[in-house]
Amino acid sequence: MHLFLMLGAFCSNVAAVAGHRPPELRVVTSSGFVNGIYNDSAHTVRAFLGIPYAEPPIQELRWAPPRPKSPLGRPIDASSFSSPCPQVYTYSNESIYSVLPSMIWNSGDMSEDCLYMNIWAPSFEYRGYRGFRRAAVMMFIHGGSYDTGGSSIGYYDGTNLVQNQDDLIVVTFNYRLNVFGFPNAPDIDPSKQNLGLLDQVDLESRLAIEWVYENIARFGGDPDRILLFGQSAGASSVDTHSYAYPDNPIVSAFALHSGTAPLLTSAPDHQNWNELSTAVGCGVGAESFQCMRQVPMMKIVETRANGSYSFYPIVDNVLVFSDYAARAKMGKLAQVPTLGGTNKREVTAFLPLSQTSVDETTISTLSQKIYNCPLRESVRIRLSQHVPTWRYLYHGNFSNVSPTPWLGAYHGSEIPIVFGTYDKSRAIPPSAREVEVSEYMQGAWVAFAKDPCMGLSKYGWPQFSFDEPTLINIALNNTVEAIFTSASSWDTSCEAPTRSEL
Repeated sequence: MHLFLMLGAFCSNVAAVAGHRPPELRVVTSSGFVNGIYNDSAHTVRAFLGIPYAEPPIQELRWAPPRPKSPLGRPIDASSFSSPCPQVYTYSNESIYSVLPSMIWNSGDMSEDCLYMNIWAPSFEYRGYRGFRRAAVMMFIHGGSYDTGGSSIGYYDGTNLVQNQDDLIVVTFNYRLNVFGFPNAPDIDPSKQNLGLLDQVDLESRLAIEWVYENIARFGGDPDRILLFGQSAGASSVDTHSYAYPDNPIVSAFALHSGTAPLLTSAPDHQNWNELSTAVGCGVGAESFQCMRQVPMMKIVETRANGSYSFYPIVDNVLVFSDYAARAKMGKLAQVPTLGGTNKREVTAFLPLSQTSVDETTISTLSQKIYNCPLRESVRIRLSQHVPTWRYLYHGNFSNVSPTPWLGAYHGSEIPIVFGTYDKSRAIPPSAREVEVSEYMQGAWVAFAKDPCMGLSKYGWPQFSFDEPTLINIALNNTVEAIFTSASSWDTSCEAPTRSEL
C-alpha cells in the first residue's frame, strides 16, 4: 500500500473536519486517514480507537478468510472502541469473571463487523518529541478460550503503560471468536478453518500484525521492535505464530501469559458445526453452508449458548500443528526471544466465589496439568533450539483483583498489573504495594519490548535454565522485587525432561 498516494484523496475531506485537531492526532494509514483523541486530561497519551484493519466479515465474507481493509475515502473517527466480535459467555455465573466482567467478558453491542484495532501512543507535543525517536511496540492478543473477549475490555487499556513509559506504544485488536472464527465446517478448505487466527496471522497478509508493521511508524512506533504478547488463548495464538512463521515472524519478541500453542483444539470431524447447523434449522445437506450464511448473527449466538458444543482451532498443519517438538527439531520455530510464565493458582478463576474453602490438591493438580506443564514443555522446546527464553511465576494476591483470599494469583489476574489498570476492577482502591508491583512488572515487559535480547538481563532477570535458580517469582508474598528459585519443585508433577532434551 502506497500511503503517500492517499494524501491527495484525503486532503479535502480532512481539511473540512480537522478544525483545531492537532496534527499529531491525524495519521495516514493503509486503511485511511484516522482522527484520534487525547486519552487523558494532560494530553500525554494519544488514542486511536476502532481502526479497521480488515473488511467486515459479513454476508458472503462470513466464514471467509480476512481481506485487508481498502482505504476509505473519508477520515476515520478513531475516538471510540468498535463493537466486539460475537461471543458466548461460557464461565460459571459464580466465578470471579462474573464479579469482574471487565476481565474477560465483552458482549457490548456485538457485531460481525468487528475487525478493528486500538493504538495508544505518546503525545509528541506534550512530551517534547518531534518524531525522531521511534517507540517500542507492545501488541496484545486477548484471551477468553477463543469464545469471549475483546480489545475494548477495561483491563486492556494502554493509557497507563504509555504514560509510565514515554517511548512505548500499545496495540490491542479484535479477532473472530467461537463458530464465527473457528467454524470447522465441511464446506471450508481445511487450511482456511482457523479464521480467528487468520485475522491475526493470515499466511498471505497476516492482517493485524502486518497492518501494525506497515503502519506503526506513522504513529511514532518502531516496526522492528514489536513485542507480541497474549494471555490464555491469546498466548496460545502468540505461540502459534512462532511456529507458523519460523523464517519471517515480523515481530522481535514473544511473551506467553498462561497459554501455549496446544492449549485448546477441536476435533476435525465437523460434529460441532453439524450440531449447530441442525439446531438453527439448516441441517447438514449440500445447502447447509449457504443457509448458515443467511442465519441472523444473534440466532447463531443464542443457539450456540444453549448447546453443549464448542469451537476451537483445529490442527491444519498450516497454522496449528500436531507435533510442535518435531516441528522445532526441523528448524520450524522462530528464533525470537521469548518470555513465558503462569500464575500460581490458575484454576481458582473457575471456582464459585461462594465457597468458603477449596481443595488445594485439585487446584494444584489442574493448574499444573492445564497451564504450567504445557508452558514448561514450550520452554524446554525453545531451550533445545537455543532460543533466548525467560520464565516467570506470578504470585500476586491483591484485594481489588482477588477479593476472596483463596483466589490468589488466578488465571488472568496479572493482566491489570501489567497494564496498570488495577483501578478499573472494583471500588476497592489499589494498595501502594500493588502500584509498586505493577510498575516493576511494567518495567520488565517494557525493557523486553525495547531490547528483546538484553533488556531483561539488564533488568536483572536471568535467562531460564532447568539447572539453575532462574525461575522468576513475581510478587511472591506481594513483594516488589523478583525472587529467583529453581523450577524443580514447581515442576514436580510435570514429566521431567531428559538430559538430551535440556
